[in-house]
Amino acid sequence: MINGMVLVAKERGISSHEVVKKVKEIFKVKKAGHFGTLDPLAEGLLLVGVGNATKFFDFFVGKNKIYTGLIKFGYATTTYDSEGKIAGEKKSINLNKIDLEPVLSPFRGKFLQYPPIYSAKKHKGIPLYKYARKDIEVEISPKEVEIFSLETEIRENDLLWFRAETSSGTYIRSLAHNVGEKTGAGAFLEKLVREGVGDFTLDDASNIEELETIKQDKGIHKSIMPIELMLPEFPAITVTYNGRRVVLNGGLLSLNDILKISSKSESENYRIFDDDGNLLAIARKDLKLHKFKPFIVFNNIF
Repeated sequence: MINGMVLVAKERGISSHEVVKKVKEIFKVKKAGHFGTLDPLAEGLLLVGVGNATKFFDFFVGKNKIYTGLIKFGYATTTYDSEGKIAGEKKSINLNKIDLEPVLSPFRGKFLQYPPIYSAKKHKGIPLYKYARKDIEVEISPKEVEIFSLETEIRENDLLWFRAETSSGTYIRSLAHNVGEKTGAGAFLEKLVREGVGDFTLDDASNIEELETIKQDKGIHKSIMPIELMLPEFPAITVTYNGRRVVLNGGLLSLNDILKISSKSESENYRIFDDDGNLLAIARKDLKLHKFKPFIVFNNIF
């Protein structure tokens, strides 16, 4: 059984779902899933969990993201990207003659953001794009997001390059649309590249063609980050044989069944290993009982 994470360099024009399907085929696994989607028109880093690693979704989907891309000015589109229809009239603009700081400053730090109407964001369990395609208006609530840094560079009179480090859930398409509104000329997202997710970068990723080559060279495991290494921020606890039995049965782990803890610092979550280095579970410490309670258990890891 293969358990771990694949860093995929998704290419433009393919959906995140299709990438996951390809990963399943390449590694011959039944279970795989991505840790945060990328639009088909976007490219860049897509984290794909394989096997038991799919249980780590909640730990990765909330990580900060780094994006680069291009914003095209002169008109807005219905989808906030180059795929949509023109919304409104076209206007000429010369970014070199505009003070962009007042335009961009409201989008640095925390602010409320509305998702694009053409997005997978759900309203009453239904993706917004399904309402949009039927011209059904729904009330959308904004969500607080944060852009930690936003750098820009004018490439042409109507073309702006950007690099943004954002909180999870930030829509770059909405950012492009809102910046266009601020200028009065309209804008849309022409290109988007996800450069990083948490501590993982696009430089360390492989595209589908490269993964196929690795498979042919029988170096499959070289392209997979082992599940044991995926959450290094969680201290590691090594347990006794009896502790292993307790953990795999979902019981509370007592201090008597712990051989060692990798860090003395308190943490919300811990990785539980047996003495052979096999990851058994992810657990939280019960402060009242002074025991560790597993909430993700890998019963089929052996």
